[in-house]
Amino acid sequence: MRAAVFHKGRFTLENLPDPSPGPGMVLVKPLVCGICGSDLHTRHHAHDLANLLHRAGFNDFMDPDKPVVMGHEFCCEVIDYGPGSKRRIPVGERVVGLPFAVGPGGIELLGYSNNMNGAFAEAMVLDENAIFQVPDNVPTDVAALSEPLSVAIHAVAASPAGPGCAYAVHGCGPVGLFVIARLRHLGLGPILAVDPDANRRRFAEQMGADHVIAPSSELTREWWEKQGAPIGMSDASAARMTGKSGKRPIIFECVGKSGMVRSICEDAPVGAFIVVVGVCMEPDGFEPAIMVQKELTTRFIYAYSADEFAESTKMINAAPERLTSLVTGSASLEKVTDAFDTLERGGSQAKVLVRI
Repeated sequence: MRAAVFHKGRFTLENLPDPSPGPGMVLVKPLVCGICGSDLHTRHHAHDLANLLHRAGFNDFMDPDKPVVMGHEFCCEVIDYGPGSKRRIPVGERVVGLPFAVGPGGIELLGYSNNMNGAFAEAMVLDENAIFQVPDNVPTDVAALSEPLSVAIHAVAASPAGPGCAYAVHGCGPVGLFVIARLRHLGLGPILAVDPDANRRRFAEQMGADHVIAPSSELTREWWEKQGAPIGMSDASAARMTGKSGKRPIIFECVGKSGMVRSICEDAPVGAFIVVVGVCMEPDGFEPAIMVQKELTTRFIYAYSADEFAESTKMINAAPERLTSLVTGSASLEKVTDAFDTLERGGSQAKVLVRI
């Protein structure tokens, strides 16, 4: 099979042996696969990422000095099954699935494993119990959004989201846009979206944001005050004494750059709940005293559960047209390097897919 092999900071198109499905596994042909922000970081900082995951206790995360086939946001076609499989999804049908499988040494994260290849290849092996059939009404490109949407579903579920809340999403890349889409799917709002790029702000409006702005402390504070969520301690104390109660502020940080958490805390209303979704890969700092005085709650989240992945497929299957506009570019397997270059230059792309 052909595969885009990543090694020592470069992608090369190589011919590799076809994988063989073991018991309870399914052999699939990747059709499309999204490029994730973690993929972009791995290209130049693979050792840093591996060191971080090993420190966090992911024992079988990839060895950055060995080749790896990336790709974990995929939609595939079923080719065959391993021995003893249930074969509940017919050969030839499309599926999406969790990018986790049991490998020689334990749990493998597909796309970041030296033992099992990811979806930047013409074939891969998945756990049969972790795949979901894609219905005919869902385009292949949209089905491939199931994995990143799962992250947003987990982020919203990690917050106290409810009817009495107001929401701000900082960063309107794919995950931030999916957070907005998830909130709207649940009938929640109002939602403020903050991003420096005008096209991404337009995407945020399409996903259901009520108000979009470029980063601005003044405009952010004005919006919160309109929701009855005072920024300052004195105003918050006065509101409590007079019995005034506004909406509970919930903030999603989907940027992952140094200084973002500190900036959000300084501009956050008193009593805000902050969900940190963006992955900042460098040391960062904030002032705990600000968080104490404002009684801020901060929750850091990672990935998603199997149930949340299943929920993402249900959400997509119910209204795939809502997410179609988020697929803004594509590249062939031969052009993976060019696609990474385009995304690293920044700009207005939402989700770019590799077509295998």
